[in-house]
Amino acid sequence: MGYLWALLGVVCIGCYMLPVRFSTTKGFSFFCFMGLGMLPIVVLRWNSIELLWAHPMWLGAALLSGLLWGFGQIAANLALEEISLAKAAVYFNSNTLLNILLGLVFFHEATSLNSTLLLLMGAVLLTAGAIWVTKIPALSSKEGNLRKGIFFSLLAGFFWGIYFFPITWMRHSDTQTSIGQMDVLIGLALGGVITAVVVLFFAKTKKTPPLDWALGFGSAVLWVTGMSGMLMAIQLLGLSRAVPMVNANTLVYTAWSLFYFKELPLAQWPKVLGSVLLALAGGILMALSN
Repeated sequence: MGYLWALLGVVCIGCYMLPVRFSTTKGFSFFCFMGLGMLPIVVLRWNSIELLWAHPMWLGAALLSGLLWGFGQIAANLALEEISLAKAAVYFNSNTLLNILLGLVFFHEATSLNSTLLLLMGAVLLTAGAIWVTKIPALSSKEGNLRKGIFFSLLAGFFWGIYFFPITWMRHSDTQTSIGQMDVLIGLALGGVITAVVVLFFAKTKKTPPLDWALGFGSAVLWVTGMSGMLMAIQLLGLSRAVPMVNANTLVYTAWSLFYFKELPLAQWPKVLGSVLLALAGGILMALSN
């Protein structure tokens, strides 16, 4: 069952950012639809919010995690205005390195020489994959400002590398078991809703087609479903096996980018696949170091 949950995570997380490609609203503004699209999901699981409400520290940690995820998603949406899904996904993987580093520094999850070497090797492979994919020429009509796209992709990777930190800190400081992973995920989603409400005051969403709201809701459903699959896979398989498997969602994004959206020349597919596999191998090594 753990592998099936991981597969669900791969497919859903590998597709949840596709709706922004079909929406007439882009970047900063589209996040409003994604965040508010989580509201019906939160309402359906309101018992999780009531449980978190009874534990204020947990509620605060979950909301903060949702806020950080939201900042990362805004950066990711902005990145996709400039570069392809395939290139952005490779840089998003920098979140793996940051997650592992936080685990090492704050939670002492691994301190052996072998773990350090795996982490360094993984970082080298991830960097090599990122540099390689950057060098692949994109179709002129499909790519904007490359440097800007890379910056926002790395910014998204930064926020996604730290957004689990508040709830992980709570797991280590409060050992009570009444709050499950799904409860935390719903609290995190509520943080995304609140962030979207704040962003709504600054975003240009007037005269928005109803389809864009539907696309935002679809993106939210895919994200929550994918995250549920990842959390269940971690619970059943362990972090070192589940995370590298779910990170294979980069291959899904690459397939969409190459074969459906045709953002990169098909003749370049061996280089694209090679750079993605390098980044994935780096992620696997870093996860094994944990």
